[in-house]
Amino acid sequence: MSGGDNEVSMEGLRTEIIESQKTQADFLKWKLISVAAVASISLGLAPTGGTALEGAKLLMCLVPLVCAYVDLISLHLMIRILTIGIYLKNSGDPYEKFVFGVREKTATNPFVFEAVAMLVSSGVFDATIVALGFALPKGPGNWPSEYLAAYIVSGVLGIVATIAFWLMHSSRTREVIRVGESDDK
Repeated sequence: MSGGDNEVSMEGLRTEIIESQKTQADFLKWKLISVAAVASISLGLAPTGGTALEGAKLLMCLVPLVCAYVDLISLHLMIRILTIGIYLKNSGDPYEKFVFGVREKTATNPFVFEAVAMLVSSGVFDATIVALGFALPKGPGNWPSEYLAAYIVSGVLGIVATIAFWLMHSSRTREVIRVGESDDK
């Protein structure tokens, strides 16, 4: 491979990082929009009483699923970005060498805030679903207790999924960095 071909592939990889970051930002926006839409339909449009739209109240149980899906895709994109960054660093890219130098010197990821925002927002959304399961009024003319129990279960499962995804992501991130560093030496 000639030097020109190598630079083209490096530029292509840099473009891949940028496109992955844009995709991730879009997913995070859609997460907020989706959660807001589901919550407004469930809480705002569902009338009390025995109408056909009564089941719309159960839509709130989809919020943890939406959060889990977006989080999983976003975490995948983060690992893709990290993997490309390690490859670029090992190929001599000065920016990636600088970023990994910062990681080593500070023992932290300088780009952690997006992941924190993503996971904390899921935790807050999921915990809110659990809280609604306990706080909304039960009984005739109010919220059926089965619905509220479903809120609690789906919220707890969402919290468990958020924690599990973060642990899996952390483990894979450490492994990608370990393998990348061993290839560097």
